Amino acid sequence: MKILNAEEMRNIDRRATERFGIPSIVLMENAALAVVDAIADHYPDIDRAAIFCGTGANGGDGLAIARHLENRGVVPVILIVGDRTRFAGDARTNFSICERLGIPMYDVEGDVEAALAHAADADIIIDAIFGTGLNRPPDGAFAEVIRAIAELRLPVVAVDLPSGLNASSPEPFDPCIQAEVTVTFAAPKLCHVFDPAAMYCGEVIVADISIPEAAIEDENVRLSVTATRDVAPLFASRATSTHKGTYGHVAIVAGSEGRSGAAALAARGAIRTGAGLVTVVTDRGTAKLVHNHSAESMTYSGDDFAGFVNGKSAALIGPGLADDDESYRAIRELVAAIEKPLVIDASALNAFAGDLASVGAGRVLTPHPGELARLIGRDTKWINANRIEAARMAARDAQSVVVLKGHQTLIADPDGYVNVNPTGNPGMASGGMGDVLGGIIAALLARGIDAFEAAVAGVYLHGFAGDLLAEELGDAGLTAMDLAEKLPLAMKRL
Repeated sequence: MKILNAEEMRNIDRRATERFGIPSIVLMENAALAVVDAIADHYPDIDRAAIFCGTGANGGDGLAIARHLENRGVVPVILIVGDRTRFAGDARTNFSICERLGIPMYDVEGDVEAALAHAADADIIIDAIFGTGLNRPPDGAFAEVIRAIAELRLPVVAVDLPSGLNASSPEPFDPCIQAEVTVTFAAPKLCHVFDPAAMYCGEVIVADISIPEAAIEDENVRLSVTATRDVAPLFASRATSTHKGTYGHVAIVAGSEGRSGAAALAARGAIRTGAGLVTVVTDRGTAKLVHNHSAESMTYSGDDFAGFVNGKSAALIGPGLADDDESYRAIRELVAAIEKPLVIDASALNAFAGDLASVGAGRVLTPHPGELARLIGRDTKWINANRIEAARMAARDAQSVVVLKGHQTLIADPDGYVNVNPTGNPGMASGGMGDVLGGIIAALLARGIDAFEAAVAGVYLHGFAGDLLAEELGDAGLTAMDLAEKLPLAMKRL
């Protein structure tokens, strides 16, 4: 599902009307009906609604919503924020219809307190003041109205986005409407997806208002949010004729003294994602722990790591390896020698600090912000403030897929496409979760799945399993091993 900024949405609207011949008033009508349907679903027992309308297209949506609510037995009152003589085009058409229908309309700008008295007995507020065109903080009467709406303490349904958000930014303006439900059109905007702006949106409903898919595709949007339908086919039931060889053999180069648990967790991630075979390539001491905690996996402690790994379907390197110069030299040599699909994680990433290009093209890198900062020579604060740009930069420089872990994990490819992952929860902020994720992605690569698709699906599955675990146990005290054991159920649900 594409994530749009304000300019992209304007281009798509224009393309729908000019290229495909869909009248803009039809789009407005469909938008209004989508909001009214959402109101009926979420608030079926309301009797009265107060619709706050700006004088632009968003206000036109609000006017159309008012007449549809009246048709469904809800008593509407329209509160116009701004100069009503500025209504134009489709908004002017809907204003005229509401006048002829005799729907009560009051101007807010002259006396905010008096106008708000007309909303005091409403059951719900519809916010149609500003749409995607807002690019500066609301001021004057607009700011006064937004603050006063908060004082009414009524549920708010926002049309397209809560007034006070910038469609193209995760940072809200002040003041800003706090909505319980937001109905947006065609695709989510940046403010619907990324915090802190997303916290003002409440539940976000993306409504189809008949904009053709081609109108969106032609915009070449490079930012998307992963949907269940994107990844579910990869977890479909297995064909009866398959065998363990069908699902590949994963080699995991992991573990060292004091860090052997990471190797076992990575192995569990790969096994529980359905890899046919898993072998942990490690020292003999770590091998004993892997045998104790992952009976289904094998170990290899021979001398020819590169030859062994290249005989397998896919590999993961990094979890629990030592962080010292000798280990980094060995990691760099091994990565250069590996020809199979490869996930690079944890200490293996640190081996390439400041030299991202030498990881080799076509890999999957899974850094957290601190690791990515070391890779590209920035500080962690900059990474966290510029996550999309940072992920794109790293993927381009490495010519590989980059998974920037954290809340709303990002998956970037070398061409600049970025997927935002919506699954996961704060309970997953515990040690070992990243090791399991590395095993999951490696298992998907072992099946022959493309690197970007494997990363997107692996991150989604990892978060979804965490969500199932949190539903069962709460969001504190969750362990990586618990999550790994939840993966088969998560795949079944998907």
